[in-house]
Amino acid sequence: MKKVLAKVLCLSIMVVLAPTSGIKASAASSINVDCGSVLRNATHCASGSLYGMTETKPADVSGLVAPLNPYVMRNPARGGSGNQHSFGAAIPVSGKLASVPSAKVSIDLADMLPGWPYKWPGMTSWINQVNSFISDKKASGRNNYYGYEIWNEPDGTWNTANGSFNDMWKQTYNAIRANDPSAKIIGPCYSYYNRTSLSSFLSFCKTNNCLPDIISWHELSGIEGVSSHLRDYRNLEKSLGIGTLPISINEYCDANHDLEGQPGSSARFIGKFERYKVDSACITWWFVPSPGRLGSLLATDTQKGAGWYFYKWYGDMNGKMVSVTPPNDDSNLVDGAACVDSTNKSISFIFGGPNDGTISTTIKNLPSFITSTASVKIEKIDWVSKDTVSSGPSTISTTNYPVVNGQITVNLTGCNNSSGYRIYVTPATSGK
Repeated sequence: MKKVLAKVLCLSIMVVLAPTSGIKASAASSINVDCGSVLRNATHCASGSLYGMTETKPADVSGLVAPLNPYVMRNPARGGSGNQHSFGAAIPVSGKLASVPSAKVSIDLADMLPGWPYKWPGMTSWINQVNSFISDKKASGRNNYYGYEIWNEPDGTWNTANGSFNDMWKQTYNAIRANDPSAKIIGPCYSYYNRTSLSSFLSFCKTNNCLPDIISWHELSGIEGVSSHLRDYRNLEKSLGIGTLPISINEYCDANHDLEGQPGSSARFIGKFERYKVDSACITWWFVPSPGRLGSLLATDTQKGAGWYFYKWYGDMNGKMVSVTPPNDDSNLVDGAACVDSTNKSISFIFGGPNDGTISTTIKNLPSFITSTASVKIEKIDWVSKDTVSSGPSTISTTNYPVVNGQITVNLTGCNNSSGYRIYVTPATSGK
């Protein structure tokens, strides 16, 4: 991916809180959160980024990276002269992330090669380079590696003059299995979802005993097709007689790439990745001069943007992720993700995206720890551009809601498309 920087200005509009209880307001942008429908444990699957960390950036790991509780960071196997990039080598980044217990590094092997598309060195040289990297990776003594991505975007970077992609895949797969047998193998990392290509690839892998441990592709053209792609892929597995593989969407972004890291845009990706139990996902790197900014969550190398605070809300989620039903799962409309934390007696719902100005959220099957009255804190984080430093979220209101039939409904008016929002529910205390 290679893009130049542009700025997008979005107006932020104050949110007005209109509490109701048990009665849904009339609004096109209606969302349901079902606390009784558990998806899985909180993993922060969507919190990674492509080249979001380098050997030197962000310098403040404890202050800028650890609070997000990121899961998978995607980095080149080698970084330096003669490689795809001069920065971001996986092994030193793994060392930098050793202080962040949640974080793992996904290793892009193809990024050892120069040029775009990659300059193929021939099979013998390639396998030698792979084996050399495996040796160095094992010598690091760390286990915070997510897996090996054998290639990147072969639908655009593999030249047929190189020979058979499937043969390269098989030989590289065998080399990894022989030298690092417990490591996960990831692929094919297509640049977009293509059922026909995936079917052909997986059929070859099944026949030749070289199925990836983690299936992957990129979502670079916006949000509308993401849910249908995830559903279709699971149907493809069934049709091929292949077991359920973890999914890594190891590059994702809005169709307007200038919105990389925007809270309103990101909320929809997070919501769908959680809904379909994606294993990991990484924000893109469209802005080539600025690696090490966590997928544009940082406005500068050292300062937080609005996206950082939205992903901090996401990273704060603990306990069980629960079902969220948006207005239309196959659209670009508002969406989000929710969790129930029984230990801390809280419910957190983060959301954002295009809406009609009013977002009505019904939270049902409230856990027993909420009892008869819920304290509801409404917050928002406004976004101007990816390069705009943010001072953090603002609290709109903290209000008590009576629980009726196990649910509450929260209506927000004056909403916009770019801001991110959080509804944080705890048991009410007297005097509020």
